[in-house]
This record gives sequence, C-alpha cells and structure tokens, in this order.
Amino acid sequence: MSESHPSPFPTALVLDTSFLRTIGGTGTDPYQTFIQYVQDKDRELYLSRGVVEELNEQRGYISVDWVDRADTTEWITLAGEIQPGVRVHDGPRAGELMDRVHERLASFEQTDPDELRKTDSELPAVGVMLLGSTSHDSVGILMDDRNAERAISGVIENSYYEGRIRVIDIWTALEYMESQNG
Repeated sequence: MSESHPSPFPTALVLDTSFLRTIGGTGTDPYQTFIQYVQDKDRELYLSRGVVEELNEQRGYISVDWVDRADTTEWITLAGEIQPGVRVHDGPRAGELMDRVHERLASFEQTDPDELRKTDSELPAVGVMLLGSTSHDSVGILMDDRNAERAISGVIENSYYEGRIRVIDIWTALEYMESQNG
C-alpha cells in the first residue's frame, strides 16, 4: 500500500495520469504546492509512454499540458521505451515486474488482463530503469488509484526494490510537500 511517511522523499518522481488529473490546473492549491516543492527541492519528474498517451487522449479534461511542459522544461522528462530485460542487482527484471503488476491489477479490477491498459503496470518498470540508469537512490510513483497502488506495492514488497521504488498516494505526497514548502 502507499507509504504514510514518505521521508526522505524520492528525488525521481514518476507521475500517473490519476495524480495529474487530481492535482488540477495552475490555479489550484494542490498544483501550486506540487510545483513549488518540485522546483524548490530539485525533484525530477518522469512521464511514462502510457501516461503520455493517456494525457494526449484526455487533453480537453486536464488543464495543464504536461507533455508540452516535458518538452519545454528541464524538470520533466519523457521516459523512454520500457526495456523489459533491465534489472538492478537481484531485483526482478522490469518486464517481469510489469507483467506481475498487470496480472495483480487485473485481478483487483476483475478485468481480463488482455483488456486492461498497461499504463499503471509500466510505472514500476520505469522505476527500475531509472534506478539502473540514473543517480537516483529511490523513485516515487505518485498516483491517486487505490487498486494500482495495491498492485504495485504488493509486487515490489519483499524484493530488492522495496524502499527503492515507492508508491505514494496523492494526499500523502501533497501533505508532505506542503510541510516542506514552509
């Protein structure tokens, strides 16, 4: 499940569509809290390919163009294609993690895995890739989706990635960020 005390907060943050939709547009307090924290604390944001696809589909429903921001700012990066064979130390390979999360999420959602999008399932795989290719010691996955949180946390638990890839729900993240913005 999502962490209740996310300190120290990861320096790499992988954003889910649910998180971006919930924080709202530039005039909302959650958005302002989030952006102030990211910029003041030098956090790096990452968007997976699946999230970019969803954002493009929902362009009229999400007021901030996060894909454009990724093209025009240094603190948002579009994550590359998932490399399923990547692993860090003895942790599961990115593709294995993605498949296990996808199966677990399909079970929680009582949906045929073939009909379920892989957007949420790819988020921890992006985390593995970031741990293996950047200087980040931990990666936070920010979301507002209980089933996806449970699926990801359950797969990461008791693996090398526990504590290194951390699922943090939106309200815990915003509360922490607000306390740090001072």
